[in-house]
Amino acid sequence: MKPDISPDPRGEVSMTAEADTCVVNARVITMDRDGTIAGAFAIRDGRFIAVGADQEILAAAGERTRVLDAGGAAVVPGLIDAHSHLEMLAYAWEVAVDVRSTRVGSVRDIVAVLEEAAREVPENEWILGQGEHYQHLKLAEGIYPDRHDLDRVSTRHPVIYRASYHINVFNSLALELLGVDDDTPDAPGGRIERDEAGVATGRTYDMFAPLNGPQAPVDVLAAAMRKAERRYSAVGVTAVGDIQLHTHALAALIQNAGSGDLRLRAVAYPKLPTVLSRDDVRSGALKERFAGIDRERLALGGVKIFLDGGLTAGAAALHEDYPQRPGYRGELAYTDEEVCRLVALADDNGIQIAMHAIGDRALDQAIAAVEALPAHRRGVIRHRIEHAGNMFMTDKRIRRMSEARIVPVPQPAFLLTTAVGYVDHLGSERIGTVMPFRTLIDSGLPVPGNSDAIGITAQQHNPFPAMQAAVERRASGGELLDEQEAVTAEEALRMYTTWAAHSIGLEDAIGSIEPGKAADFVLLSADPTAVAVTAIGGIEPTATWVNGKEVYNAGDA
Repeated sequence: MKPDISPDPRGEVSMTAEADTCVVNARVITMDRDGTIAGAFAIRDGRFIAVGADQEILAAAGERTRVLDAGGAAVVPGLIDAHSHLEMLAYAWEVAVDVRSTRVGSVRDIVAVLEEAAREVPENEWILGQGEHYQHLKLAEGIYPDRHDLDRVSTRHPVIYRASYHINVFNSLALELLGVDDDTPDAPGGRIERDEAGVATGRTYDMFAPLNGPQAPVDVLAAAMRKAERRYSAVGVTAVGDIQLHTHALAALIQNAGSGDLRLRAVAYPKLPTVLSRDDVRSGALKERFAGIDRERLALGGVKIFLDGGLTAGAAALHEDYPQRPGYRGELAYTDEEVCRLVALADDNGIQIAMHAIGDRALDQAIAAVEALPAHRRGVIRHRIEHAGNMFMTDKRIRRMSEARIVPVPQPAFLLTTAVGYVDHLGSERIGTVMPFRTLIDSGLPVPGNSDAIGITAQQHNPFPAMQAAVERRASGGELLDEQEAVTAEEALRMYTTWAAHSIGLEDAIGSIEPGKAADFVLLSADPTAVAVTAIGGIEPTATWVNGKEVYNAGDA
């Protein structure tokens, strides 16, 4: 069973009735299997009904048909982010105070910015400061702030500094409200940092959810997520495989879908156990939450589980010690047997499981759990390993994933942001080739385009810089990363269209411009398959359409 928008059962649609919209004088990069380049297409009832040359498409036009002259512009299918976090983008962009490195250069600066913000916030309300990955390396002190630094922000507000979802620092009042004391245990896969006396420093690693960190009210979060959606529309994204990490995120997403305020298509992957329980999956209660919702806007894709923590937090589960912490290899959140049971639970209930696995030990655990399914079940439901393909991709692991029909979900955007940090942290000999997209594709593993954006950088949600990085293989600092793993520009575009659609189970409904599919498409300032590689990242959508309706126009922005 797919988590899906159903394709139009009519397939090749009759041209006897007039089209709602005809787009002509375009370079239509259809992304169909044949790589067809067309000049025009027609839309009726939110579906493509014909693709071809201008004159044959105009034959479908009637008195009420809107004819859009694209002026020779490139048109591509709507782009798909297969691993998104609308919730976290909403917090970073609309709720948090910006303390990223573009604004601050020291812990002292972070304190000053948050202290100023606190003056406008009522006492006892939470203050969240949004930082970025590896920010301690950019701060003058060379370390993240601790509870005492954040106490200087305020002792009357609970304060959080967030470097990533994996690293959160709390002030003393926040720790008190969360019930953290000297005896609070670490959660599986997480860690509360303590000083030599055993006192919590305020720095925590993969502990936000286990500590029941604060959430914005559902209405506030829903409004902030709608604003995040608009930013996605502006970069040509029309569908997301969205992961909800906390309960209010799923409630907000369902609320927006129910009210008709969800402009993107979304396939949901709520996190187990913080958003739902195993019983919710087993009893059908999870599926029931999506009852009555337009499945062309929001569908249940599966569940997300974390097998380990983040490498940026030093919590990824490794086979060997962390170089900076002899004797420590990170922790797994589950036993091998528990992961096998979770994969079987999802598979038995006809939904995907998306397993966060960054360390090589977690990767092996995830692969083995899918291999443990009965042979006839492998690939019936496309189970995913989030971050597989970023590093630790030996020939053996790639072969095992291919044979088990696992969908690897590496992050092309990480080539720009964190790939150099991976190498610096563990060394190239240990992690192997960084993001070996060429090898994965040649091994028959389609690589879905996605961002895993949580607002750490302003443009991580934008597919075009990530496409350029996948082709050029350069980090944001100019470093060249394993250039033999470069993909072509057409493959980079396919990552964010047909292959991303495949990863969320919607390849029959979206991802290409073909009759019967949903009319999601983007008009671009340039053709990504024709411009210089160095120009791909600067391409901008001039208009974005979802279901045959324009949801973004650069002229109105």
